[in-house]
Parts: sequence; C-alpha cells; structure tokens
Amino acid sequence: MTQHQLEIRGGNEIIARARAWTGKIADALGADRVAAADFMLAISEACTNVVRYAYTDQPESYLILTAEQIGERIIFRVRDFGVKFDPELLRSNDPGDELRVGGYGIYLMQQVMDEVRYITDHPVGTELILVRRRSG
Repeated sequence: MTQHQLEIRGGNEIIARARAWTGKIADALGADRVAAADFMLAISEACTNVVRYAYTDQPESYLILTAEQIGERIIFRVRDFGVKFDPELLRSNDPGDELRVGGYGIYLMQQVMDEVRYITDHPVGTELILVRRRSG
C-alpha cells in the first residue's frame, strides 16, 4: 500500500495546486473519471474552507494532503494546523432550506463522497477524511 503525500503552503493559490495534485493522484490510484472529478471537487471545497476559516487573517496556509487506496476505496486526508473546526456547529445546508451565499462546501463534499469525517483531537488543527469508491 503506497501513500501519496503533498505538503503545501501559500495563499488562495494552494487550492488550484491541491486540486491538480488530487486529479493526478486519483488517476494513479485507479479512480474512474467520475470519482476523480468528485475527489477534485471535494478537495477544492475542503482547501477553500481551510484557507478561509482555519487560517483567517493569516497570509499563509499550511496543509498536508495524503491519499491511499484500500481495496476499491480511495482515501484522501486534508490536515491543517489552523483554527480547529467543530463539526458540531454544522448548520443545515439542504438546498430545500433558505438559500444563502456560501456554506455549501461541506454539503457538496457529503454528496460526492461515500464518507466525510473529521478528526478534531489533534493538539492543533483539524484532519478531514474523504472516502469514495474508485468507480461508480
């Protein structure tokens, strides 16, 4: 089992870099076109949230992205070292609710991934785990 890793620092430009890396790695791990696109969307949303909220008012964000394949599943992790995210504070983002600008990133991730989990017991920062089948 090979684990792929990318350490990335910077401002908003890291979102595009993380997305490009995700597409390349998803392909290398055998994801079909739909799964690779779903991973790229989820990673883009996750990195946008990290830059915007975990590193608010900081000139540089620092993330570690990892990916591995276990059987038919691919697992991407996004680890930040910014302000901890509290998943208990998630508001409903059901499209049937009142529409508002922003706040749909987590909802989108949940729609395209088989599993979305947060690890919040690190001394600093948050780890997001995104799991999806390689195809379908």
